[in-house]
Amino acid sequence: MSITADVEVLAAIGPRVRKSPFWDDTVQAGLSAVSSYNHMWLPMSYGDADEEYRLLTEAVTIWDVAAQRHVAVRGPDADSIVQYVTAIDASKIDVGIAAYAPMVDHHGVLINDPILFHVDVDEWHFSIADADIRLWIDAIARERGADCSVTELDTVTLALQGPLAEAVMSDLGVDVDGMNDLEQRSATIDGLDVMVSRSGWSTQGGYEIFLDDPRHASRLWTAVASAGQAHGIGPAAPNPSERIENVLLSYGTDTGYHANPLELGLGDTIDLDHDDFVGRDALRRIRDAGPERRLLGVVIDGPRRDTLPHPVPISSGATTLGELRAAAWSPRFAVNLGLALVDRDVEPGSTGRAEPPSGACELTFVELPFEEPLPGHDR
Repeated sequence: MSITADVEVLAAIGPRVRKSPFWDDTVQAGLSAVSSYNHMWLPMSYGDADEEYRLLTEAVTIWDVAAQRHVAVRGPDADSIVQYVTAIDASKIDVGIAAYAPMVDHHGVLINDPILFHVDVDEWHFSIADADIRLWIDAIARERGADCSVTELDTVTLALQGPLAEAVMSDLGVDVDGMNDLEQRSATIDGLDVMVSRSGWSTQGGYEIFLDDPRHASRLWTAVASAGQAHGIGPAAPNPSERIENVLLSYGTDTGYHANPLELGLGDTIDLDHDDFVGRDALRRIRDAGPERRLLGVVIDGPRRDTLPHPVPISSGATTLGELRAAAWSPRFAVNLGLALVDRDVEPGSTGRAEPPSGACELTFVELPFEEPLPGHDR
C-alpha cells in the first residue's frame, strides 16, 4: 500500500515530550499546531499563515522558542572542548558575543548548527538545533578527560521578531541602541533579570530574551506582549515562507541527517585551518575532492502550494537529481519556492520534476540566495 497524501493529525500531548513554560500563554494566544523539537513542543502556527507572515515582515511578533535548548560548558577546559566540537575558530569569539557554530561528526556530517554564546571566562552556551548535543559534547569531554561540566540549562527563550521589535524593546525599558548582531546585554524586564541577544530565526530584525528561571516565564510573556500591543504585536512561530525566501537553513529539514557543511554552502562559516576539531580531516578531504552534492533553490510552477510535509525526489527523465527538501509559497516573490539538495552537476537554469503530496510539479533550479528576476516570474 502506498500513501500519496499527508493527513492532518492531532499531537498526543503527554509527559514524554515536555511542554514549554510558555505553554499556557501560547494556548491562550490561539496555538493551533506544534512540532516536537529537542523533546519539547515547539509552536508552529496560530492558524493564519498569511497574517503571521504579515506581522513578521511589517510589524512585530512574539515567539515561544523555549525548545531552542541551551547547553552550558563550564570549567577550566571549557575553551578547549568548545573548540574541539565546533568547526569554527572559537578563540575569535569575545565574551559577550556569539557566533554561528556548525558541528560535525567524525565523517564531516553536520550534526547541529547552534549559535554559540561566549557567556563568561571558561563558560559557553550552545543554543542548539534539534539534536541531543549535550550527550555528544559530554561524551567527548569525558573521553578526553576534560575538566569541565556539560549541562542542559533551564533557560527559556522568548523571541521578538519583526521591524518593530526595537520599538517594543524600548517600551520595555531595554537599551538595545547600537547592538550588533549576536551581541548580548543584561537587562531587566518587569523586575526579571534577563539576557538579551540581537538574534533570532528570521531576517526581519529582532531579539531573543533569555530567562534563567522558567517559573517566571508567563510573567515575561505578559510583559512583552503588553508592551507590543501599541505596535500591533501578534503571536507567531518560525515561518517557513520567510525563512526559505531568505535561505535560513533548517537543520534536519533542508539538510537531512547525512549532509556536510560544504554541500550545504556553509564553507564560509567554518574554518578548516585552525587547531584540530572533530571531523576536520574528513572535511578537508571533502573540500579537496569537491562535495558530491549542492544546495540549490528551486522555483516551482503552478498556483500556491502547501508547505512541503516531507522531502521528495527530483528527477529528469529516468535520472534522479536529488531531493526537494523544503518548499512553501513565497509572498515576497509571489511564487512557490523550495530548497533542493542535488547532485553537484545540476546547474542553475536546468529543470526537474517532483511529486509532492500537493501534486506533480515542474521546477527550475536557481542559485541561492533567491533574487529577482526568477524564472517564469512576472511581477
